[in-house]
Amino acid sequence: MPTIEINKKDLEHLCKKKFSEKTLIETLELTKVSVEKIEKDNITVKIEDTNRADLLSVEGIARAVKGIIGKESGLVNFKIEKSNFLVKVNPKVKKVRPFTVCAVIKNLNFSEEIIEQLIQLQEKLSETFGKKRKEAAIGVYDFDKIKWPIKYTTYRPDSLSFTPLGLVEKLSLKRILEKHEKGQTYGHLLKDHKEYPIFIDAEDNVLSMPPIINSDYSGKVTKKTKNIFIEVSGFNREKLNHILNIIVLALAERGGKIYSVKIRDKRTITTPDFTTKIRKIKLEEINSLLGLDLKIKEAYDFLNKLRYDVRKKDSSFIVDIPCYRQDVIHNVDLIEDIAIAYGYKNFKPIEPPIYTIGSVLEETKQKRKISEILIGLGYQEILSFILSNKKEQFEKMNIKPSSFLEIVNPVSETFSSLRKSLISSILKFFSNNTTKDFPQKIFEIGKVLEPDQKKENKSKEETKLCIATSHAKANFTEIVQVLDYLMKKQNLEYKLEKKEHLSFILGRTAEIKLIIKKDKKIQERTVGIIGEVRPKVIDKWNLRMPVSLLELDFDVLFSV
Repeated sequence: MPTIEINKKDLEHLCKKKFSEKTLIETLELTKVSVEKIEKDNITVKIEDTNRADLLSVEGIARAVKGIIGKESGLVNFKIEKSNFLVKVNPKVKKVRPFTVCAVIKNLNFSEEIIEQLIQLQEKLSETFGKKRKEAAIGVYDFDKIKWPIKYTTYRPDSLSFTPLGLVEKLSLKRILEKHEKGQTYGHLLKDHKEYPIFIDAEDNVLSMPPIINSDYSGKVTKKTKNIFIEVSGFNREKLNHILNIIVLALAERGGKIYSVKIRDKRTITTPDFTTKIRKIKLEEINSLLGLDLKIKEAYDFLNKLRYDVRKKDSSFIVDIPCYRQDVIHNVDLIEDIAIAYGYKNFKPIEPPIYTIGSVLEETKQKRKISEILIGLGYQEILSFILSNKKEQFEKMNIKPSSFLEIVNPVSETFSSLRKSLISSILKFFSNNTTKDFPQKIFEIGKVLEPDQKKENKSKEETKLCIATSHAKANFTEIVQVLDYLMKKQNLEYKLEKKEHLSFILGRTAEIKLIIKKDKKIQERTVGIIGEVRPKVIDKWNLRMPVSLLELDFDVLFSV
């Protein structure tokens, strides 16, 4: 969970209210912020919800608190002034860092405290949502030193020099990566590229080399700065817009006036964009999930208090979700906020009026049966994480990426997606045990998920069974014998049909088809794959021995 430093007097100034220590702690808890330490006016707080980027600054926290204490309600409607400010994007950046979004904020009155908060917000967003600047990097500049229009383009490492922030001498782009502290820290993000991204103004004054460092000329904000230019560069425009909005709205809370910037690429877009999302939610749905009997007005007031705009429609609400609340993706998220506003301590526990006798699920019985069979064959059961990443699921498996479920704001790149197969998990296990004795014989019965737009949560969950063996003579015949024994124990008929798959050796791979006899008809249903893992995949996982394995759709196979 990210932690930030805020100043109590600054928070009180923004909220226009004084807080006792106890009241402050209780109020912040209602915004998913917990107080870790208080030293006079300096407060260290922990953001309990990692998806709430808007709470990474004192301004965002104040916005939430003002709703809780009744100082303000509903959406914050900050006006965006139209302008002729233009950023021209050169197509060359597509190979390095393809997108940027920008804004201008004027009429600011900076103090050391406000500058510290801005720097802290910039760093926290870059490190968390920007994945240490890999996916998003933020630049803040003194607007009054910039000559418009700005160009976002690329230069060869030795073809351009500028004075980076914190130094007094000009350095080439290549030397900045070698000599500057930020170049040494983040240089790996550019090292494989022939040209580096640059923001440069109409008079050829370099603004920055994202995601590394700003120029000393314009990339420094002081107490004398009144107007600023902000850009966010990276790879996902939706994420960049979200980060830009967080910073812009934080400065708008300080009284800044927002101006739009046109980004001219293949097409021209205008940023920032404060467009809201809309969800419809029924009062019945709220009460059913929370076990309450809220009235229309009560639920309306709670949503309004949490800074949503709400319109009543019969026994339902049409809810406008602020642009900075990207964490709200389902009605459950709205209901959670209502529960927070209602107060968890106000919920009264109720003993269920139903008497039931527990029993083992049929699925669990089947899992136990299969486990016993495989353990009897000398296999060891493993349990691995359902979280994976794109590299392990596709690149290491020698296959092209296909549709899969990604986590919006993962804590680490290692766990940034949900697996759609158990095979990569099995190979990862082998790669972590290359120094152990062979043969290694393992199996796993576990969940996998894939996108499914027909489902309410847009995902489909399945149970798979993966069986694998690794030793010097692991081969197709050996794993087929395991499959044959398993099918006979389950009284199931099957056949193998030749299949090409880039993760397996050609000619030693097959689809597993279940033969279903019903009402004098014979049907075939594909339930899995079996084969010897391709040497290229073995090398990618740094394995010492050949691997043969099979994967079956457990749900389908054992529900026939």
